[in-house]
Order: sequence, then C-alpha cells, then structure tokens
Amino acid sequence: MEGLKGKILVIEDDPASYKLIEATLKSMHCNLIHAENGEEAIEYFNLNKDLHLVLLDIQLPGMNGFEILSQMRKVNTNLPIIAQTAYSMTEDRDKCLKAGCTEYISKPINIKKLRELVLKYVS
Repeated sequence: MEGLKGKILVIEDDPASYKLIEATLKSMHCNLIHAENGEEAIEYFNLNKDLHLVLLDIQLPGMNGFEILSQMRKVNTNLPIIAQTAYSMTEDRDKCLKAGCTEYISKPINIKKLRELVLKYVS
C-alpha cells in the first residue's frame, strides 16, 4: 500500500486497543502521536497544528472524550475527529456525531472500517 504520510493523534488509554490501531496505521505509513489521557491529548493537539486526523476514545479516565472534543472544536472545527468507543448503540453514535465528531467507529474496532475511514480523511 502506498504510504499516506498522514499525521494522526490517537487518544486511547487501553494498551491493547492502541496496539491494534498502531499496527494498522503504521502499515499504512501514517505518523502517529499517542495520548493516553485528556491532558496529553490537548497538549499534543495544541503542539501539532498540522494534524490530519484524530482518533478519539470516548471513555477515558479523568477528562472524557466529549470534554476533549469540545476543547478541540473551539480551536479547529474542520479537523476530522473519529470517535472510537465501546458504546455501540445507535443513540451513542448519534450523541458522538451531535457533539462534533466527524465519524464514529465502535469497539472492538473493525480493521477494514478503520482503514476506510483513514483513507477517506487522510488521502
């Protein structure tokens, strides 16, 4: 696969989930920045104005994904942000999209769907 060279902020506190995302996106030649909590996420977001995409876990310790999303949207309304969450009901998807996420993917993450979404926003 041709390298995308996209810069992606992955906000994920679960090591197993991050390893799966990392393996998938590195195989696509994406440049990853990993934040394990909200404070790191906001710091990395503010330091990297050239991000192409954010993968945002909604269930995080401390600052949750919705709080992170709100802070990011105050600065950048156009950056694609994909919610990734174990919440998989239709109303959860709607809540994520209504809050300002561009897309939504449920856990366990479907690798094919993740690749499609990354290609959609990073190509």
